[in-house]
Amino acid sequence: MNAPFRIRFRQQLIAFSCLAVIAPATAQMPLVPEVVRCSVPDRQAAQSPGAEHLDGFLGARIDANASNRLLKVDEDRMLQGFRHRPGPQTWDGEHVGKWLHAATLAWAYNQDPRLREKLDRVVVELSKCQLDDGYLGTYLPEKRWTEWDVWAHKYDMIGLLTYYRFTGNTNALAVSRRCADLLCRTFGDGPGQRDILDAGWHMGMAPTSVLEPMVLLYRLTGDQKYLDFCHYLLARWESPKGPRIVSTLLSTRRVDKVGNAKAYEMLSCLNGLLEFYRTVGDPQLLEAALNAWQDIVDKRLYLTGTASYKEYFHDDYDLPNGNAEVAETCVTVTWIQFNAQLLRLTGEARFAEELERSVYNQLLGAQKPDGTCWGYYVQLEGRKPYSATLSGNCCLSSGPRGVALIPTFAFTTDAEGIVINLLADGSSKLVLHDGREVRVDLSSRYPADGRMHVVLHPPTPKSFAVKLRVPAWCASARVAVNGQPAQAAFRSGDYAVLRRGWSDGDSITLEIPLQPRVIVGEHGNRGKAALAFGPLVLAADDALNPDFPIGTFILPSVSLDKLDFKSRLAPEDHRTWSGDETFSIRAVLTTNTAGHATGEPVRLNLASFADAGCTLAPYQVWLPCLPPGPTPPP
Repeated sequence: MNAPFRIRFRQQLIAFSCLAVIAPATAQMPLVPEVVRCSVPDRQAAQSPGAEHLDGFLGARIDANASNRLLKVDEDRMLQGFRHRPGPQTWDGEHVGKWLHAATLAWAYNQDPRLREKLDRVVVELSKCQLDDGYLGTYLPEKRWTEWDVWAHKYDMIGLLTYYRFTGNTNALAVSRRCADLLCRTFGDGPGQRDILDAGWHMGMAPTSVLEPMVLLYRLTGDQKYLDFCHYLLARWESPKGPRIVSTLLSTRRVDKVGNAKAYEMLSCLNGLLEFYRTVGDPQLLEAALNAWQDIVDKRLYLTGTASYKEYFHDDYDLPNGNAEVAETCVTVTWIQFNAQLLRLTGEARFAEELERSVYNQLLGAQKPDGTCWGYYVQLEGRKPYSATLSGNCCLSSGPRGVALIPTFAFTTDAEGIVINLLADGSSKLVLHDGREVRVDLSSRYPADGRMHVVLHPPTPKSFAVKLRVPAWCASARVAVNGQPAQAAFRSGDYAVLRRGWSDGDSITLEIPLQPRVIVGEHGNRGKAALAFGPLVLAADDALNPDFPIGTFILPSVSLDKLDFKSRLAPEDHRTWSGDETFSIRAVLTTNTAGHATGEPVRLNLASFADAGCTLAPYQVWLPCLPPGPTPPP
């Protein structure tokens, strides 16, 4: 499709030059380095997805995300609002940037030449849509800088900068710089400049979340005006009409008191805040972010690893299960990004714990197992609201970003050696701090089985540490090196650390019993209980229980012994990966399908939350039980 008539010849030349600097689609280029050294070095490295390969449950979902979603997204639809302004939706401009971010990470992971060709083509076509002044939004001139305009530029820049770092395409950097230069000219405290708080929704949290790519652009270029703009954004947060993100989190330690409590936009700002902290080193910024994290984990986090309903943070423990606007996927993905950032900065296993919870449950629960569709709100009971059309909602472009990020933190390194955060079947080529590469092969059927076998392949004998995360739900674990029990002091929710000399072929065995657990409901879930197995939250699924649908049964006890928990390989027509399991417990019918009271005992089948409802049948995580759980202390 031809570029709009108002695109000048200069843009056409820039787009043409883009073709000249693109590397061959089969080349694995090194990551473009940043030119500004961070004040705070990461404790754990963010891995290039190309260093990792995951199989099993996670690998199947990552592959489906790339081949059935990212590769097949309609690129003309993503570019529609740029080519023919205004876009069909006020937020239409964010889709292409989110897609560029996710698709670049996916290509770096799988090196699919078809995905690389599509990436190159979309960048060329998006470049053609940039106006002479640097504008790359979807609004008409008289509507610029209202609602979601700066927000779209944020995602344009995130996507283009990710593409630049993995491909070396300097045109993508140039397009990003023109976007950023326009923002620097438009917003500020100088004569004739606009107040960025007035340029978008939610007390300015939406437009000021552009902090994240502005920090990244500063580190990639060293241009001081981008860092100055970041300082301006933080100053506007603390102005009388600003959301007061940092000061409120330092004083109240409550996210529901920040701005208007809008979850997605706030977490987006916090991700930018952590990038800014990494750059400048102000410890109060990290303290504010940690306060937000603790408040969410303690009082505002769903069992499946997400937060918010109706897109906002609410009062303590106010977490309804079946509201149609529970658990926005955009919130899930930014929560995953937030934990990944904190894991990099601190190296603490508690953040990897939350990554495991969110990835295995809420994130993959929002993704249709074949990767084609995503849910906007994916509540803990109801039906999965899958959709494949970009006209539906923003979450369709957010979800794939979350899946594409998994290889960046699954296996990694720190100053001491190797760190395994996700106990997933796969392999990784990790570069230690001294520059030596070590290949790590992990054989596992996790989360169907708790036995992990790790084989190390250093090129020469070398001493370093290997850290294996032991989940917090694990009551006990055993570690062996080359078949012999190992002395590794650790506790649940932390890393088992093995420090010694390693040679090619040395092996580590980690055994984690995957025991079922009953979680007794509290607060709004009193009188209910949920079941979990290893990292998986389970749910009743009407497709597995056609004779006694949700609402016709009750759990006879919260004692695991009395529930008689069993597991088996899932039926073939319900199996989404080779180790997929179905679980069953005892239940009692309260009514039959005809509505008559009954006390008949039955076997109730459960699925993982990630798979529950994937046939569009109703599902339910929190199940009614007798007797009700003990009353928790106030």
